[in-house]
Amino acid sequence: MINSEVYCHQLDKLNDALQQKRSELINRKGVVFHQDNTRPHTSLVTRQKLLQLEYDTMPHPPYSLDLAPSDYYLFRSLQNFLDGKTFTSNEEVKNHFDQFFASKDQKL
Repeated sequence: MINSEVYCHQLDKLNDALQQKRSELINRKGVVFHQDNTRPHTSLVTRQKLLQLEYDTMPHPPYSLDLAPSDYYLFRSLQNFLDGKTFTSNEEVKNHFDQFFASKDQKL
């Protein structure tokens, strides 16, 4: 079960991984973090952890049948693009993401 303590531990692990693998993301202006509004994500302990890590958080609207962020065209399209692919390195993942975004109409 995920509670605030477990979630904060996961945030620490995420931060450590970002520092090791993608430090440029942290060294810019900080991390912009998106999460839903479940209790472990919105608890005082979690909010304090996010402040300690200096993560900006994007507001997440309450669940709405017509406004589920994971249902947007981009995510469905990305899921279809990545379906069945396996990766052996971070560089390979980055190349596939670059290829995916390059194939998209910039107006969307």
